Amino acid sequence: MKIGIVVAMQKELDPFLQGKQVQVEKVHNFTVHKFEMAGKQIFAVLPMSVGEICAASATQMLITRYNVDAIINFGVVGALTPQISLCSMMLVDSVVHHQMDTTAFGDELGRYNCFEAREIYTDRRLLALAQKVDGTFPLVRCASGDKFVDSATEKQALHDEFGAHICEMEAAGITICCRLNDVPCLLVKVVSDSLTGGAGEFEQNVHKASERFREFVDQLLTQI
Repeated sequence: MKIGIVVAMQKELDPFLQGKQVQVEKVHNFTVHKFEMAGKQIFAVLPMSVGEICAASATQMLITRYNVDAIINFGVVGALTPQISLCSMMLVDSVVHHQMDTTAFGDELGRYNCFEAREIYTDRRLLALAQKVDGTFPLVRCASGDKFVDSATEKQALHDEFGAHICEMEAAGITICCRLNDVPCLLVKVVSDSLTGGAGEFEQNVHKASERFREFVDQLLTQI
């Protein structure tokens, strides 16, 4: 089985590469790290930049070039409610692209008309397998857009409008790309900055969060 892993930053990828026999391949402007975990072929890519478009491009490249059977995305996120604690890991049940706005034509904010609702759901089977690995991870809705949301006021607004629990900058691009290609995807997120925190908390917690994700994927791949 071939699994594609998409992460936004080098520091999120590094824990996967430690102690592995890694082959590095250049695909146009992408750098792909190929290695094995739990008997699966892993193709891990780091987009050229953070943001929805680069994340979607990296996802499409893995699907087209390597014909991966599934995509797993990991990233650190911001919390939109005070109930979500720092460094807590969670599984994304649905994504809303909060910057998708065709309300001038009477559409609902965040809605892509090619989908049944503005909430775009992740793969049910992969989600169930992930819950078997650890049933304590909460299921959350992610508000995704091309802005690092740094203020408590903006975070609260995203929660109020979309019922979202977390926010970040890649999930919508990855989820939409996978849905349009009929490739299952799983989004695993770890909170790096709280409702009132911002870039400072993010930098302090990203490495710890990435280590936790690697440990989780080690277990998940034995179930897939």
